[in-house]
Amino acid sequence: VTVALDDPARYAREPVNRLLPIPARFVDRAAPGAAEALRREGYDLLIVDNHLPEVAIAPRILVQWHGLGWRVDDVRVMRKELRRLVGDVTRPNPRFRWAAFGDWDRDYRVAHSGLAAENVVALGAPYSDLLLPDSPAVTGFRREDFRDAYPVDVAGRKNILLALTWHHGAALAQWGEDATLLGRLFDHAAERGANVLVRMHDRRRFDPEYLHTIARAAADRPTVWICFKDEHPDSLVDLLLSDVMVSNYSSLLNAFYYTGRPTVHLDPHRPGQEGYVYRRWKRGRLREERAREAERIWKLDPGAIGGLRASSFEQALEQ
Repeated sequence: VTVALDDPARYAREPVNRLLPIPARFVDRAAPGAAEALRREGYDLLIVDNHLPEVAIAPRILVQWHGLGWRVDDVRVMRKELRRLVGDVTRPNPRFRWAAFGDWDRDYRVAHSGLAAENVVALGAPYSDLLLPDSPAVTGFRREDFRDAYPVDVAGRKNILLALTWHHGAALAQWGEDATLLGRLFDHAAERGANVLVRMHDRRRFDPEYLHTIARAAADRPTVWICFKDEHPDSLVDLLLSDVMVSNYSSLLNAFYYTGRPTVHLDPHRPGQEGYVYRRWKRGRLREERAREAERIWKLDPGAIGGLRASSFEQALEQ
């Protein structure tokens, strides 16, 4: 097994490697000519999330996607790229399989994403094997073993995982001034003996001004730690450390459900709001779109959740 990813040295420093070291060869997929070099090595199968190489590294592709989310995902460009690599995926294709997270997701990939039913297999979520309460990863997990990997005391205090998606902009702006509310949330947690682990997507997916807002809110609060996916790519240890997860509908919630621990969902829309703001990463730029109908944004009803849902800041604190 060869794993191609961005900055393998950074991943090697992640605490997950103490818990689940992977017996594989790691290469930098961003290196010049990396895809062509891998193609010449003669692999049988290429497993991808939603990123495809420019050349056919292997004759067969398995798409493992990157999390079951609520929002509509458009795979039209990906279908064109797959056609170039393995042929038409809207027709039965023995060189291609898409691993769905379950029967509902399988139906969605066939009806909405336009994939041939023969190509989509409902395998479930493999990440769940690491998160279920009786899994070896959970039963053998000791917070003390990871105390030195975090700047906050993750072993001696409770931990709240605050996972902020980039799709809706500022996480709490629908309820007031974002920096002020973030500060109140951080203080509320600290008063109850809890850290807040703020896990966010890559820095480039957020406005620079908002990044400054987050940093200011966390400044001089020793129980708050902020990390970004491009700096800390693996989230498994964060999930195992956390007692509760709070999020404005990051797909990471769907992974956390498997732990059986409580979740709080922050409604990203203002009460009574008619239009919806949605951010996409398109042609290398962050773009903001507006839609009047929720169906344009959500593939799953935002009420179809595995926990509590807050429609105001005070309700979020109470929950």
